[in-house]
Amino acid sequence: AVISLKTIMIVEDEKTISERKGFLMKKLLFCFIGLTMLFSVTGCDDVNKPNETTLEQQDSGYVLKETADVLMAKFNTEVVDNGSLNPASEEYLTIHEDAYWYGLISGIYLIVYPIEYTGDLETDIVDYMVLYVEKASKNEAMANEYMEHLIKANNSDITTDEVKELMAKAKESASMGKTVNNGKGIDVGYVLSEDNYQYQVIRLYE
Repeated sequence: AVISLKTIMIVEDEKTISERKGFLMKKLLFCFIGLTMLFSVTGCDDVNKPNETTLEQQDSGYVLKETADVLMAKFNTEVVDNGSLNPASEEYLTIHEDAYWYGLISGIYLIVYPIEYTGDLETDIVDYMVLYVEKASKNEAMANEYMEHLIKANNSDITTDEVKELMAKAKESASMGKTVNNGKGIDVGYVLSEDNYQYQVIRLYE
């Protein structure tokens, strides 16, 4: 497959991410582990936002517009039908700065960014999605599997081999601030920070 590149842009919002991570981690630790404990999250890096420059459709392809609730349902179907990971749940959903944050398991979060936020999952069209992974998390090993499910939820025509290639190429292109694309309507980006890394799945609409 032909892999094309696309530039991404960093948005600085360290305080926001720290506050959100702290909230989600507390909720997940209480619910999944059953322990009552006090902790804080420090040294967290920024969630990165792709720019809005579009590639030519003949090179990038495109996908149909999908709402947040439909894509989350597709993601959960991928997760449940193909493994033993936790699916996303609205029980662990919070909303902050026009984005939907799902705590998948301690240390791994799925963030859904709509094109225009209304607060209604059934009407908000998804712009891009971010898998946010803490390096120190004991669950870090689950990230690649979650990412495969996320890519396939965004385009079921993408094969497992293509997922692996996109993820590998995204890592290779990270130092150039580029996302990659294999002509099937999504860009995949990778951002590495000191204590976390992020995969981006950016939907390309006609």
